[in-house]
Amino acid sequence: MADTDPTCELHIRMTGQAHDQMLRLHGDQPSEDDLASWMQDGAVVRLLVSETANRPPHTILVNFGSVVLAWLGPFKSDRGVGF
Repeated sequence: MADTDPTCELHIRMTGQAHDQMLRLHGDQPSEDDLASWMQDGAVVRLLVSETANRPPHTILVNFGSVVLAWLGPFKSDRGVGF
């Protein structure tokens, strides 16, 4: 998987934060229904992400119980990950 481009970008805003965070996702793209379900259930979800093109993807855990806004977009190669 390290040699593949990200599938999409996931933009999330956590409770109490003023700005969105962008995650470059690898593997199967979640649907909007997946995001809504994770947020409603307060699920902790394991995601495969990458920070830059020269670093291999790695797993992070996201607590969707703390997410107040989420949206999916196409991957754009000129942006890095925003933590």
